[in-house]
Amino acid sequence: IYCWFLLYCTALFTLSINRKSYSLAQCIICGLSLWLVVWLVVVKPAPVQSCPHLCVCYPNPMTVSCQAQNFTLVPTGVPYDSQRVFLQNNRITELRVGSFGFGTQVLWLFSNNITWIEAGAFSELRDLEELDLGDNPHLRRLEGGAFRGLEKLQSLHMHRCRLAALPHDIFHKLYSLQYLYLQENQLHFLQDDLFADLINLSQLFLHGNRIRTLSENVFRGLVNLDRLLLHDNRIRQVNRRAFRDLGRLTMLFLFNNSLAELPGQAMRDVESIQFLRLNNNPWACGCEARPLWEFFRSNRVSSSDLLCASPAPRRGLDLRFLREN
Repeated sequence: IYCWFLLYCTALFTLSINRKSYSLAQCIICGLSLWLVVWLVVVKPAPVQSCPHLCVCYPNPMTVSCQAQNFTLVPTGVPYDSQRVFLQNNRITELRVGSFGFGTQVLWLFSNNITWIEAGAFSELRDLEELDLGDNPHLRRLEGGAFRGLEKLQSLHMHRCRLAALPHDIFHKLYSLQYLYLQENQLHFLQDDLFADLINLSQLFLHGNRIRTLSENVFRGLVNLDRLLLHDNRIRQVNRRAFRDLGRLTMLFLFNNSLAELPGQAMRDVESIQFLRLNNNPWACGCEARPLWEFFRSNRVSSSDLLCASPAPRRGLDLRFLREN
């Protein structure tokens, strides 16, 4: 429109200077008028979409911010082409199928009062890449299929939700997931093959739970895992094959648990390990400590101290530096 107006003024100026140019100026004006009509009819920009009541919307990327407004339900009227939707710090209690009548790549729902998520609740969010459900202390269980359809999801936050258990298929087909935050829940058991579909997972945070054992197949399929945080649990037993798929693991935290020993095979499987934290465990430093002692002799890793709890003559000594006899 501005270009058309500028050319229109130029034509009139030409006309005022030279009357002989009247025909030429008239042709220019007629041509520009025709193009303006075509632009308004065919190339007319879409009208600005409305924003939900009590929310703030802004473009580039299209963002809808509805945080801290005491919503008890997902608000209606969120533009379908939204790229980021922020709903944190509200009072939303349930997420049902049909709750999300829009498409987005980022969805924040942390610090709400969510107690229940219906299976398939997010199934329409096919392009979702980041989902934050953390800090929902009333969310104590999840239904199988809760994350069905989220095949592009890369980051999933479920920290501090008081989850006691996870359905065996909760992460089914989440092939794109790279970051999984499950810390500070109340998980006491991890089922075999729980993470089997997470072939691209890079970081897994499980610290601050109540896990007691790590079974043979608990981490099966995590072939690209780089960081595994398991500190501040109650782990007292690790199967010798528990880490067999973790050949790319560089960081393993197991401090503040109840471990007395670690099988030699478990440590040999984490051949890429660089950062290892095993402190604050009641290490037994008899013959059962030899596989772990040999691991430290043959591997250069950044490690915390490993103070012996037994037998009495070795109590307080660092397992890593014991003499061979």
